[in-house]
Amino acid sequence: MTDSAVPNPATQLAREIVQTCLNHGAKHVVIAPGSRNAPLSWAFAQAEKAGLVTVHVRIDERDAGFLALGIAKATNKPVPVVITSGSAVANLLPAVVEGFHSGIPIVVLSADRPATSRGHSAPQTINQVGIFGSFVKTSIDISHDDLGSDKVSRALTECVMPRSAPIQINVQFELPLMPEGQHIAWLPKVQLVPENLNPKKIGVQMATSAHGLFVIGDTSDAVAVQEIDMLSRQLGWPVICEPSANAHGLGNAISHGVVLLQAEVAPMPEVVVTLGTVGLSRAVLRLLTTTQTHLAIHSQSAGSDIPDPVSSADRVLETVPQLTNTPDSTWLSRWQELNTEAESVINTALGPDTLTGPSAAQTLWNIAGASDQVFVAASWPVRHLEAYAPNRDGLRVFGNRGANGIDGLISTAAGVAIGGAKRTYLLLGDIAFLHDLGGLNIGSNQAEPDLTIVVMDNNGSGIFSQLEQGADEYQEHYEKVFGTPHGKDLWVIAESLGVPAKQVTTKTELAFALTNFEKASGLKVIVCLTGDRKDENDLIKQIISQVRNS
Repeated sequence: MTDSAVPNPATQLAREIVQTCLNHGAKHVVIAPGSRNAPLSWAFAQAEKAGLVTVHVRIDERDAGFLALGIAKATNKPVPVVITSGSAVANLLPAVVEGFHSGIPIVVLSADRPATSRGHSAPQTINQVGIFGSFVKTSIDISHDDLGSDKVSRALTECVMPRSAPIQINVQFELPLMPEGQHIAWLPKVQLVPENLNPKKIGVQMATSAHGLFVIGDTSDAVAVQEIDMLSRQLGWPVICEPSANAHGLGNAISHGVVLLQAEVAPMPEVVVTLGTVGLSRAVLRLLTTTQTHLAIHSQSAGSDIPDPVSSADRVLETVPQLTNTPDSTWLSRWQELNTEAESVINTALGPDTLTGPSAAQTLWNIAGASDQVFVAASWPVRHLEAYAPNRDGLRVFGNRGANGIDGLISTAAGVAIGGAKRTYLLLGDIAFLHDLGGLNIGSNQAEPDLTIVVMDNNGSGIFSQLEQGADEYQEHYEKVFGTPHGKDLWVIAESLGVPAKQVTTKTELAFALTNFEKASGLKVIVCLTGDRKDENDLIKQIISQVRNS
């Protein structure tokens, strides 16, 4: 029995946690339905009724985790994900891993039975404290005895300071789980905790070569990107970038720089300065190992891992350095001339109306509006944009480049669309699409993202044909264990889940579908039949060969 003058222990604890999350700036929360997490779910629902937070519900914990990841990516705010006890907690691991390596503030609120139930075969009870290991910045285990402490507040501060990362708050709830009648009403009031801003650090000063290069990988540090833009103009250095660098509009950006490196025609720099997670292309990694000097910038907005993928960095800096040199105008102009030649080869190769992976990616890139968002999957889609997308203004690009997985992409992109409150495109392959079909399952009373999913369907995994296992001597078992053909009509699968879908076979059809589908908001799917995987691989090799010989 509980004292009728106050709510029961579970209700008190849940309300204190919810209030603390609101105080730390949480504007969205994702809930996977369950019993043991009922106190938190009910309290967040009351906070939504008060207009303080938006609640998103997903029936699959894995999708819930990736949705929270996407919202946090777009908003740069902590996003709680509320789950019940037992194996439900384990389903969040993939999203937490990605969040850790990309510096995203996911707040795992895992409900649990009392500690006395552990190790006694109690229903839906596992040892879930610390289940995420080194992939969370902190993991705390609290009960009603911790009411009034600052444990939750300190954990939420750690979630965003000094580098953002996931945290786990494991909450032991005693029965009863729901508030009694006289205590049902509750009105939280937000008292925002002041942000502890990291002081701006001045970049180190150093003289450098006229023959340098900036390489920008996946990063959310827009300020650093703009600093590199100004610095590259002063130094006369070219900039090559990955799509989620959001540097495709910089003055010295070389849109097809990775193709120049692959074709081995790019002028070799004496200094390379990198920002963000780099290394989509093996050609870029080779460049880092062969360049005389490599300076890596470990942005404050990045995860805790050092951005030095091939251990080539001579120095790892916390900010963009203040570099000076005597510019050589021929250095930049040579890169630009080669880029123009490569662009001509690419546009000719992708000119026919035949739909391929590269031409589908390029078509989407050119049609998306300046204020739109694109979420691009790992594997071939992001590499197609890296290699073949021209420079352009606007368009914010996201990707799961922390761990480079293809899981949970539909849910993550939905979160980006919801968090950014903008029209969003997801470009992904057929295997990744099938991997996260649960992301299409959005309840009828849920906020629907304005998300157009563009699927490059080549009936299997295409990227492996470019890797070692794609060589002729391995063809005996290649198709079964690497090619993995699925033989499914993906647009039919989407429509079976109530999602409007179209299938296209040419660039003209894709452009028409993109243009007309966008007249209606909400979730849509466009399946691009991009032909035989071998033909696509041959096309990529052909482009590199022609650039090399142009």
